Amino acid sequence: MPDKLPHIEGAQISYRIDQGQLLIESDELDVDLSILKGVMREVAEVLSRRSEEPVESLDVFLEELEDEDRLGKMVDAFKKRDEEELSRLLQEYSLEPSLVYLVLHTSMAPFYWSTAGILARKATLDQVPRGECPVCGDLPVMGFLRSEDGLRVLECSLCGSRWGVPRMMCPFCKNMDQEKLLYIFAEEDPRHRVYLCKKCNKYLKITAAFDDISGDIVIPLEDLATANMDHAAEEKGYERGCRTVFS
Repeated sequence: MPDKLPHIEGAQISYRIDQGQLLIESDELDVDLSILKGVMREVAEVLSRRSEEPVESLDVFLEELEDEDRLGKMVDAFKKRDEEELSRLLQEYSLEPSLVYLVLHTSMAPFYWSTAGILARKATLDQVPRGECPVCGDLPVMGFLRSEDGLRVLECSLCGSRWGVPRMMCPFCKNMDQEKLLYIFAEEDPRHRVYLCKKCNKYLKITAAFDDISGDIVIPLEDLATANMDHAAEEKGYERGCRTVFS
């Protein structure tokens, strides 16, 4: 995946953040379909090797990837977050739609990382009172309380950018009514919490970073390691706020 210069610089970055605009709009992300197909094939092969049972229709799906017109439409719907169109296109493939989404999401992420990383380093994202990622617009997969100042930092489920938000705010519906916000945790593990919103019935997992380890937190691993908390929230009738490859 070739390195590219950022499409915006300096004052433009600050202006977009201040105006609530994304640093990467849907038409500003270039996706080389030939590279994407290669990544999707590799992800699908890993899926096949790691699955306990054979993945039905996987070979047919790999052949279907050769249709770049079809793939391009799915990529465009993904970038624009057109859930209705994306859902329709996912169902056109032979593979189970949820598995197609898993392969697509995982394969698209590096294109976002390569662009978002440069922009995020140039932007001031400590105080962005938005639930969606200010870089690409996706929703947070998880977050942590920064050890040095207690700032609640969220991490994007797609591009991996991190941004700071008010602690008492639901990132999914912007609810700030403290009577409708609560959190739960296991007594044996107070460092990990699940924040629940009674208004939208969504939840977000948060790690309380201790001993100045904020920079060492690997959120995707934290997400996997706290699967028991997902079950606890779901048993109470809440659902995950973002759509991820694991949910």
